[in-house]
Amino acid sequence: MTAAVLGAVGCHHRTKPTPIPVPPPVTVALAPTPEPTNPPQVQSEPVTPTPLPSKPVQPKVKKVKKKIEAPPPPPPVLVASAPPPPEATVIGALTVGGEDAPAEKQRASETIVAVEKRLSGLPAATLDSQKEGLARVHNFLRQAHEALSSGDALGASTLATKAKVLLDDLLK
Repeated sequence: MTAAVLGAVGCHHRTKPTPIPVPPPVTVALAPTPEPTNPPQVQSEPVTPTPLPSKPVQPKVKKVKKKIEAPPPPPPVLVASAPPPPEATVIGALTVGGEDAPAEKQRASETIVAVEKRLSGLPAATLDSQKEGLARVHNFLRQAHEALSSGDALGASTLATKAKVLLDDLLK
């Protein structure tokens, strides 16, 4: 175990490296460079300044007269209103129906019963998490009952179908 500790930590005893001898610098005499016999001649041309104009040149500006017209009248202001609460939302308009559609009345009745049965079988967790959507489903069912009791079988069927489709979407 001691060997493992010493191997991991290492030995603290270090030897100093021996210096390598450096040879003394060598001096070399340099020969002087001769002066050129015919130095090149550089000729310069006289510089003539560019004359400046006596007056500063300004660009010509055309003056354009614009007709001043009255601004167009502002567009009418549209005011947005808040949507009504889910209980008051009417998605399907009630139609005028009569007693001549007993099959439609039967279909509306069956759809309403099927949706109410599915609603009663929902777990409490779903009821809590989908409160707003389920309130809309109940609203459609209430409107479907009202339409059915007033003799509007087609309106009741439409509202019951909307409640069914909305419930299907909520439970996906």
